[in-house]
Amino acid sequence: MKYIILLILSFTFLNLTAQNFDVPPNFTPGKCYAKCFHYEKKLEWKEVNCEDFENKILTKKDLLAQEQQKLKMEKYQEKLITLRYNVDITGIPDNKTIIAHHKYLKVKEKKTKRKNS
Repeated sequence: MKYIILLILSFTFLNLTAQNFDVPPNFTPGKCYAKCFHYEKKLEWKEVNCEDFENKILTKKDLLAQEQQKLKMEKYQEKLITLRYNVDITGIPDNKTIIAHHKYLKVKEKKTKRKNS
């Protein structure tokens, strides 16, 4: 019986410590947030005005910019794959890409510290 309780508790704690990049930390219901992905920094969340996204009509310039960002992200995901990170080439910064990006930044930071030492 105590093994079953131990098993249930261990799964509960594992779920609490899992990283989820779909929701910002300490979010407030009713407010809108946007993921800000930078290639040289960790993922950031910014609070945005909800009204800006409700009835937004995309222009050709906006669509072209989105397509360029998607192509840039696909190239970055290909780079992460060549560095042996577990990433799918989707063109969007999904959870796998963000986790691999954070690991890549840690490795890169360690290399720069070694060079400076």
